[in-house]
Amino acid sequence: MRFEVLPGLPPYAPPAVSFTENGPREWREGQVVRFYPSDSEPWVGNFLGGLTRFNSVLNHPNGSDVIVIAMGEAVIVDPETRSLRDRIGSQIEEIFVLEEEKFVVFRSIVDFCAIAADNTKWNSPRISWDGFRNLTRCGLELSGEAWTPIEDAWVPFKLDLSNGQCLDAIYQADTSRAREVVPKS
Repeated sequence: MRFEVLPGLPPYAPPAVSFTENGPREWREGQVVRFYPSDSEPWVGNFLGGLTRFNSVLNHPNGSDVIVIAMGEAVIVDPETRSLRDRIGSQIEEIFVLEEEKFVVFRSIVDFCAIAADNTKWNSPRISWDGFRNLTRCGLELSGEAWTPIEDAWVPFKLDLSNGQCLDAIYQADTSRAREVVPKS
């Protein structure tokens, strides 16, 4: 075991390492994880997170780092050096682990991103105005429905999970039809 999710900050022990965009002086409790490095003492990280309810901790596909998602904010941590390697995204609501392909896909409220074992990443274009439903994965294709307030409807889309390309994103289609309104003087 390389990590363990704790129910809260330990009352005794060295202080937790705080991972926040506001710096180490922010001490409220977030997603608390104990890490077990291979050659040093265990340590605790406190991840304050973002704006959604989604929390998860999983091994990075590279086999050495750990991905922590705290209230929708996804970060990559190196347990050996107690350091933050990268920020992946915020407003994450779901993940898809593709073990055979060795990458993880993150679904946010309006788009997707992914990270592979070699740390390469992709970001999809914005696909939805606000949310997704009926997501189904078949191999390296993700299909589902994205919301558009223009039509007040759920519209089908397909996403290529190998590179993040989506040619039928409703958000892009709606905004490409928009025209600038110039007030009369």
